[in-house]
Amino acid sequence: MITRRDASSITADAESQLLAAQGLTPADLIAAGTEARVYALGHDQVLKIYADPDQLSALETIADLYRRFDRATVPFALPEIQSIEPHGSLLAVTETRLPGTPMGAALDLTDPATEHAYLAAVRDFTGLRLTTPLDRRMLLDADPAHQVEDWHTFLLRLLAQKLPKVLPHLRLDVPAADSITDRLTARLARTYTGPDGVIHGDLYPDNILVADGKVSGVIDFGTFTLFGDPLYDLAGACAYYRMYDEDRVDVRNRLLAAAAQDLPAERRDDLADYLHVIALLSCDLYPEQEKDIRETGHYQWAADVLNTPTDWRN
Repeated sequence: MITRRDASSITADAESQLLAAQGLTPADLIAAGTEARVYALGHDQVLKIYADPDQLSALETIADLYRRFDRATVPFALPEIQSIEPHGSLLAVTETRLPGTPMGAALDLTDPATEHAYLAAVRDFTGLRLTTPLDRRMLLDADPAHQVEDWHTFLLRLLAQKLPKVLPHLRLDVPAADSITDRLTARLARTYTGPDGVIHGDLYPDNILVADGKVSGVIDFGTFTLFGDPLYDLAGACAYYRMYDEDRVDVRNRLLAAAAQDLPAERRDDLADYLHVIALLSCDLYPEQEKDIRETGHYQWAADVLNTPTDWRN
């Protein structure tokens, strides 16, 4: 995982010096995210400014991933990094400027047509492959002990690390917490024999770009990027769409039912199990200041996922 100082810690002086060196001004700012501030660098490139030069190695790993993409396997654009350069206390990253606007800003997410386009884009993404393979399951995990790890073994290892921290909380809110984890442990004990693909890990509407009403690109690989069963991404994406809206359960179940429609029974079970794995692994990822974990929005979302019957499998 990338550990970072986020973009809010970029000082005005350091940013001004970097902009001047690139021939840019504050008026060229086009986006300000948690990780980076993004400036237009002509029509075809963007400059991303990161606050933490210690991210250099992680960003070089991401750039290497982009070079390995078999871009012909998806019908939309994917990122490319041209350069990564330290500049004082900052990092300056030059990337190709992808066409489009984040789906969440460009389209009405409550429109059934948008929902259909979103699911179609996620399905298309599950076809993404690499021209040359990587030797690990998590992009930013360089531990040689984890090289050539079975996909199911990888997920079991993550669950073994996470469950002691979160199960005491989840048992208070999810009556079936132990039976869910027992079922997952038994299912994942089997050797994985399915397809291997790129798992974005964070496919929600703002990481999907839209131009002229059509999906034009996918962005923001890195921290959550994995390599394994593409159904893992599909399960996550169905749960991330409008994930905090009042009708989120209906939305999630509708997307999952559509995603499962053409799958054999065992793969529908995989989709359901991946949904639960994602909820378990992510329930404590977004702490909120001065709040107990059980009061945080993402924990409550995860508990809701674990408590909702998977009737859509039928």
